[in-house]
Amino acid sequence: MQTTETVTTSNIELNEKKDNGLVVNKEKKRSSKNDDEKPPPYYRLNEENQYSDLQFQEPEVKAPVYAIVLAIALFLIGSVMIILGALMLTRRIETQYSDRTWPLILVGTLIFLPGFYHLRIAYWAWKGDQNFSFADIPDLDWF
Repeated sequence: MQTTETVTTSNIELNEKKDNGLVVNKEKKRSSKNDDEKPPPYYRLNEENQYSDLQFQEPEVKAPVYAIVLAIALFLIGSVMIILGALMLTRRIETQYSDRTWPLILVGTLIFLPGFYHLRIAYWAWKGDQNFSFADIPDLDWF
């Protein structure tokens, strides 16, 4: 088998600058044979259509238990605050200061909404709905 070597100006210059088996190269090149032999860090497609089944596979996601427990706690605390505020507003519960009912309802609503939202996502992901996934619930990295 005959091998052909591509001759470029840089190859000629390197051959001329050999001195006692050492190559004197003014420009230090970054690549070496070891770098060229490493496999690329990506999956190269051999087909012409540039699509692969690998790009459509989703990894299996575990349920974020701590985030769901936090969502349940927010849902329950917000519900209790809204109910207490509504009972205070309708005067089923007598209070000394009636100006505290609306802030209680407002804060209860702000606590209730994220709990309800994440519980809804967790419920439909658990039921197997294709539009919902446990990956949509942010995991508690700090816990």
